[in-house]
Amino acid sequence: MNMLASTWRGGPEFTLDQIPDPEPMEGQVLVEIDTTGICGTDVHITQGLFPSDCPKVIGHEASGVIIDVGRGVDRKRIGERVCLSGTNHCYECWNCRNWSYGRCTNASGGGPSNGFYAERAAIPARSATKLPDDLAIDLGALTEPAACCLSGVEMLDIPYRATGLVIGAGLMGLFTAAFLKSHGVETLVVSEPFAVRRDMAAQFGADVLHDPAERPLEELTAELTGEARGFDVTAEAVGKPELVAKCIENTRVRGQTLMIGVSPEQSQLPADLREMHYREIKLLGAFGQGSVSHRVPAELLKMNLDGVISGTFPLSQVADGIDASARGDGVKFAINPNVH
Repeated sequence: MNMLASTWRGGPEFTLDQIPDPEPMEGQVLVEIDTTGICGTDVHITQGLFPSDCPKVIGHEASGVIIDVGRGVDRKRIGERVCLSGTNHCYECWNCRNWSYGRCTNASGGGPSNGFYAERAAIPARSATKLPDDLAIDLGALTEPAACCLSGVEMLDIPYRATGLVIGAGLMGLFTAAFLKSHGVETLVVSEPFAVRRDMAAQFGADVLHDPAERPLEELTAELTGEARGFDVTAEAVGKPELVAKCIENTRVRGQTLMIGVSPEQSQLPADLREMHYREIKLLGAFGQGSVSHRVPAELLKMNLDGVISGTFPLSQVADGIDASARGDGVKFAINPNVH
């Protein structure tokens, strides 16, 4: 049997194709995809800013329902609502035990059969996490990006009554804001040029909203942080080196800057390294879900996610969804592979 999938052909081009229906191997589950989020990385892939080879089926943020299982998997899992991870892990290697399931060096059972811009995918059973009954299945697709943000925030040492800054209020910036607040940041600024995203930041806990077109960020930093002359923690959630530098500039002495956004390959940091050295700035890179993804669905239940998914597209319109995401027309766009 065949199924439908959207194949990336390079640049902005996608085609709707029939590809073989995956069969779950030993230790795998077969999932009918309900929702696949359009990630900024997907946008960057089509723009040539993130390395990837084509043709291929992309998409790595998804939720769905288990419809079959491979050998060695409890058949009671059939019918389970799950969020999906595009990685496999052994729980035994050094990375799994100390750092990140996503960097497993001893994974068995293979990765997903295909990317999640498709009607179905076979993935390792341990990479399909059951969703809470009270969490809508489409919102379950937000687990992967939320996990990346939670993993990053937990790298920080957040002081008492901390001040914080997030540049960028796409989904990654919003989740970073939410977790900064839940982890102890008392006063949080979110800077974002698009009004729809900036307004949404208040829903995720931002105390102050900043429009860079209206006021220099440095003025606001001086006003809010006074003698400290910078925020305790800052986070860049866009993926632009110049904005990483902007975060560093607005971080206090011995403060911390977190890179959540993924800058293009071979990017250079346009910052004064001597100044960073002198002010003892700690710069942290955060990439991937770490080892926190199993905790995230419960965290999503604590958030107000109304309106976060700005629109959905069928498989035949993946390119349109990518374009809407790139333009910043909303907060988060998604694909519904089984809605025709």
